[in-house]
Amino acid sequence: MHRNIRKILNFFYPNICPKCGVFLLPEETVCESCAEKILVSQNDYCHQCGKVNCMCQYQKRFYDKAVVACHYDSATAPAVLALKKSRNTNFAYFSARILAERLRHGTYYESEKTDYVIPVPMHVSKQKQRGYNQAGLIAKELAELLHLPYREDILYKNKSGKEQHTLKSAAERAKNVESFGIYDISLEGRRILLCDDVLTTGSTMNRCAELLKSKGASVVTAAAASSTAPRKKEQEEEQIS
Repeated sequence: MHRNIRKILNFFYPNICPKCGVFLLPEETVCESCAEKILVSQNDYCHQCGKVNCMCQYQKRFYDKAVVACHYDSATAPAVLALKKSRNTNFAYFSARILAERLRHGTYYESEKTDYVIPVPMHVSKQKQRGYNQAGLIAKELAELLHLPYREDILYKNKSGKEQHTLKSAAERAKNVESFGIYDISLEGRRILLCDDVLTTGSTMNRCAELLKSKGASVVTAAAASSTAPRKKEQEEEQIS
């Protein structure tokens, strides 16, 4: 259904690359030149924590492994911000296609054994303001591409939490994720694919994975559209905490 909506929107509004603004064909999401600049190689990030500079030694993780599509850096930032600011959703669909390809054919993943694809939740008032949950767009597209069930009725977010990108330190982000919660549901033995747009310190993914595991989920794979390279200060803070 959401693909049909995109086709209708493309008829009335020009389809442009979310990074450089060049005009695209209706089925394109990112121009070829920009795609080459923002993609991260599967050999360039840790398949456990999802970071370009591995943070496994600094943080106790509740998610079991991670798959990542793009770097989050100065090249990718315009596309991610366009998605967050409701200006252009192409990056969500572009990254979902990359993630789907890696989950289908990667050595590290078994997408056919996944039970549910779910997004990191956004508070309902924020979602109404923005018009969508960007993690939800990624998760829905990924679920459709992999022919898997999409669920958004498992995790929720309280209004009290601040947006993670507004917080400066890893310690603040770790504290802030207490605003996430999970409904009274049994996930006994379920294998979950958990989606978000940016993996920064991993605090959000980690908290959501912890909640899923508390309800019996056996495996949680973090699927991130983009991942930042942690600064040395962030690594030190994670180690201290």
